[in-house]
Amino acid sequence: MLTLISSRPDVSSELVNQHIADYAPALALSALGTLSGNVSYSSLQKTCTEHLRDWWKLSVASGAPANSYESGYWFLLHLLESLEEHELLGNNFIQFKVTTTAQYLLGLAEYQEKMQGIRP
Repeated sequence: MLTLISSRPDVSSELVNQHIADYAPALALSALGTLSGNVSYSSLQKTCTEHLRDWWKLSVASGAPANSYESGYWFLLHLLESLEEHELLGNNFIQFKVTTTAQYLLGLAEYQEKMQGIRP
C-alpha cells in the first residue's frame, strides 16, 4: 500500500544523515569509476536508481538538505541522473563537475558553492 509522506511520522535526522553517509561515497566511487572506464555507464545508472529507490523508502519530504555534504550528494545524484552517456563521457566541463563533487564526497576536495542540490 502506498504511504503518503504527510501521513508518516517525521524521519529522524540521524536516519537521514546515516543514509547520506552510507550512500554518498558509493555514488562518488561509481561516478569516478565510470569516468575512468572501470565502471560501465549502465552500472552507474543502476546505482543512481537504487539510491533514489532506497531514499524514497524513507519517505523524507523534499526540500533543503541538512548540510553541504548532503547538498553535494544530491547535486551529484541529480547531475548523473540528467546526463546521457555521451554527455557524461564526452564533455570535459561536466566531467570536471562530476569529478570535483565526487572528490568532495570522498573528502579529497573542498566544497564548491555550485554544488547545491536539493532533496527529491
